[in-house]
Amino acid sequence: MKRLKVPGGEMAWWEEGQGTPVVLVHGTPSSSREWREVARQLAPSYRVLAPDHLGFGDSERPGDWRTYSLPWHVENLRSWLEQQALGPFHLVVHDFGGPIALPLAIAAPERVLSLTVVQSWLWDLKGPNVDNALMRWLYLSWNFSARTLVKMSWGRRTKLTRELHQSFMSRFPDRASRMGTWGFARSISHEGPWMEEQGQGLGRLADVPALVVWGRADKVVKPEHLSRWRQALPRARVLELEDVGHFPQLEASDALGAALLEHLRLLPRSARDRP
Repeated sequence: MKRLKVPGGEMAWWEEGQGTPVVLVHGTPSSSREWREVARQLAPSYRVLAPDHLGFGDSERPGDWRTYSLPWHVENLRSWLEQQALGPFHLVVHDFGGPIALPLAIAAPERVLSLTVVQSWLWDLKGPNVDNALMRWLYLSWNFSARTLVKMSWGRRTKLTRELHQSFMSRFPDRASRMGTWGFARSISHEGPWMEEQGQGLGRLADVPALVVWGRADKVVKPEHLSRWRQALPRARVLELEDVGHFPQLEASDALGAALLEHLRLLPRSARDRP
C-alpha cells in the first residue's frame, strides 16, 4: 500500500499495471481490497489505482464520527486525485463511491474517459432516519454494517462463506474503527438533499461513455435505482445480473471484469489510448 496526506488525514491506496489509469472507488462496509479480482483482469492493459477512503481499509481513521460527511470525503478524494496527477482516467464507482467521486467527475467531465457505475447512486435515498442512540450503538458496538447489512444485500450466485463474511467484519475490529461506517449511515439521514443537489449535475456526464452494472438481487440498494440511472444516463450500456447482490465485484468478479474490459475496448481510440 502507498500513502499520502490529504486534508482529513493519511490516505492509502494500491496500484498495479501500466497504461491509461482506471480509478476504482469503493463504498461501505469495505475497502479497496474488494476490487482485487477485477483489477487482476484490468492490470495487463491498464494502470489500476484503488484508494481507501479515510475511515476504511489502510487509510487513517479519524476518531470522531461527526467528521465523516460526504463533502469531507469528496475533498479528500479530490486532493488524492490532484496529487496523483493522472491526467484523463477511467472512473469506476461502487456504493458510496458514487456520492464521493461523481461530484468530482461532474465538475471536470473532460478528465473522465469513461464511467462505470456499480450499485451506486447520486440522489436522496429517502431511507429511514437511523441517527438515533440505538442505531449508533449497533453500528459502533455491534459492527452492524459488516455483520448484518452485508448478509442482507448479498445475492445467490456466489455463497457468502463464513470466511468471506469474516473478511468484512475483520476490517472493523472495534468501535474506533467503525466511525466511517456510521458516518455513511448518518449521511443517508442528513445528506440526502446534498446528494440530490449534486445529482442535478449528472447531465454534464451525458457525453462520457458509461456502463451501469446492477445486481438485481440486492435487497438494500434495490433495482428502482437502476431506473434512475437509465433516466440520468440514457445512453449508458447496462448489464443486469439477476442473481447477484450488492457486491458484483466480489459475487461476479469475472462478469464485471469482462464487462468493464469490453466497455473500455469499445471506446473511441482517442479516448482509449490517451495517456
